[in-house]
Amino acid sequence: MWGVIVAAPCKWGITGNTREIMNMLRTAITLTPRRKSGFALTAALVAGFAATAVSADTLAQPKDTSLEEAAADYIRFREDVAAVEAMPFDSANVTREAHRRLAAHDPVGIAGGWVAYAALVAADTPEFAEALKDELDRRKNRRKGQLGGRDGLLSNLAQDPSYARNLPGADKAIATVLSMTARDGARITALGEAFKAQAYAMQKTKWGKQRISSSQERLKEAAKYSVGRGDAQAPAFDNRAEDGVIAPSLANVSGEWSADWGKAAPAGRMSEANAEIIMDRVLNLAARYSTNTLNPKIVSVYAKNNKSQRCLEMSKLTLDQCIAATRTPYEEAFCLGEHALNDVASCTGWVGGADAS
Repeated sequence: MWGVIVAAPCKWGITGNTREIMNMLRTAITLTPRRKSGFALTAALVAGFAATAVSADTLAQPKDTSLEEAAADYIRFREDVAAVEAMPFDSANVTREAHRRLAAHDPVGIAGGWVAYAALVAADTPEFAEALKDELDRRKNRRKGQLGGRDGLLSNLAQDPSYARNLPGADKAIATVLSMTARDGARITALGEAFKAQAYAMQKTKWGKQRISSSQERLKEAAKYSVGRGDAQAPAFDNRAEDGVIAPSLANVSGEWSADWGKAAPAGRMSEANAEIIMDRVLNLAARYSTNTLNPKIVSVYAKNNKSQRCLEMSKLTLDQCIAATRTPYEEAFCLGEHALNDVASCTGWVGGADAS
């Protein structure tokens, strides 16, 4: 004779993967003969309680890491800025190493990487996360013929690029992104100005005025360094999830991935109409990341900033031309400060009100 036992939900609730586990548990218990039920039932109940004791939020981890991978290109620039900051101006090696690092970045990578990282910052904003929870909860109240939950959100995002920008909490997410942008620009520009100041100070040193290798040799060396360093890597985030909405927990990521990496600076503001278009892309990516509905194709489409890319391409060209005219470390330092640092801060910061070339 066969025994039938129905497992009751525990206090944590049953959602998502947990519901699937419980259904499997019911099936296993249902098909267990009574004469063998002592051992089988005990094992099944242990498995069931273990499954339900794990919060459903813990199970809700992003399946796609393409946003983090795209953001890594921008974070690598932060890493190189930090590495150059730590080098003392005591020999020609400082400008050589700085040139190799700062010239190694691809304009497409920095421009798109900034959009991707800004999306992570937005996704980490509690007020924006709350708005997304409310959106997902609409499945309980959807009208006949209307989509609810994730499907409804994705439909709205696809039909209206500015949909996410009009959600409650979006203003806070935008303010957080603009603040990050202004602080990053302040730190990068501070280093750029330091290089320009050192360019004058180095003229009073013997090593600062010594001839260095030919400009063509230095440009080739920088290009070789860029090819040999490999792809930028993203860390594994300690994501937190609540009610089906995921946040990257950037505060728990050390080093250059931290949202407060930059220096203190006045809050940025969107002073150009095109800035809203970029912010729409940022928030669209953030909404999809938070609801676990991203894929590489979506990231490649939305993680773009054409104005920044064109600006960075011109900056890179100008840097190469400037380096080509240098003969000494002090001249090289000025080129790096003006074009490898200050120009980049302007090119990435225009969304927050910084002037772009």
